[in-house]
Amino acid sequence: MDIELRLLRSLVAIHEAGSISRAADQMACTQGAMSMRLKLLETEIGAPLFLRRPGGLQPTPRGAELYARALGVLSAYDEMMSLTRSRPPRDKLRLGMPDDYASGWLGGLIADLGPSFDRLEIELSCDLSANLLAALERREIDLAMVTTAARPARTLQTVDLPLRWLTAPGWSAAEVTLAAYPDGCVFRRTMTRTLDSVGQPWRVGVQSRGQAGIFAAVRSGRAVTTVAAGTGPADLIEHETLGTLPRLPPVPLHLVLGEDAPLWAKRAAEALSARLCAVIAAQ
Repeated sequence: MDIELRLLRSLVAIHEAGSISRAADQMACTQGAMSMRLKLLETEIGAPLFLRRPGGLQPTPRGAELYARALGVLSAYDEMMSLTRSRPPRDKLRLGMPDDYASGWLGGLIADLGPSFDRLEIELSCDLSANLLAALERREIDLAMVTTAARPARTLQTVDLPLRWLTAPGWSAAEVTLAAYPDGCVFRRTMTRTLDSVGQPWRVGVQSRGQAGIFAAVRSGRAVTTVAAGTGPADLIEHETLGTLPRLPPVPLHLVLGEDAPLWAKRAAEALSARLCAVIAAQ
């Protein structure tokens, strides 16, 4: 069974108008032509699709089901044709960074790309640094911003990233409860080693792979975490030091280009490099 899209559009019009004459007006055809389309559809389906009632046409169960499915088919077709006809060709940049970096810096990166962003589609992957490096090796992304203890291969630039403690307003505690990413995270290791170096008791109260869980724990007022300077949300407070929280050392931030990355990935890397230098200089 091959049903023309024109017949499906006619079915939708009749269903929504409740009348063949009103549907014909909407589709700029004669009432006779609309009646013929409905007859063709009913012949193909092998069952009546509407019943005539005093108030207009009432869809049968088969007609109501076909109407619902026709909406999905027509929507997918119209979207496909719209993209094919009107969408200008764009270069795709597959960019990876931890979600805290994305929330803090992605907006500035897009602004720095200037007019070239109009020709670019950014496919953003937010994940832990180790996972992003693995994605680079699998050539699933073109460019990554990561924080790892060792300098990765194909690193374009490494900068020392200042860290800040992040707390809810009014936080204070004798024992420090941390909200942290899983083991292996450089931020987590920096927090725990710094606290150990001054003999400050601590425990991990919340572990999360995502920023939302960590920030929710900090907002409770019961936990603290660490962020890159300037990337904390406006309702939480960044501190260099605070009470039992000592000053944190910087961590390395690497900008890594994937093997065989396209030209636009290299251009984006230049803009991102400039953005990093500006952000860190402002701290």
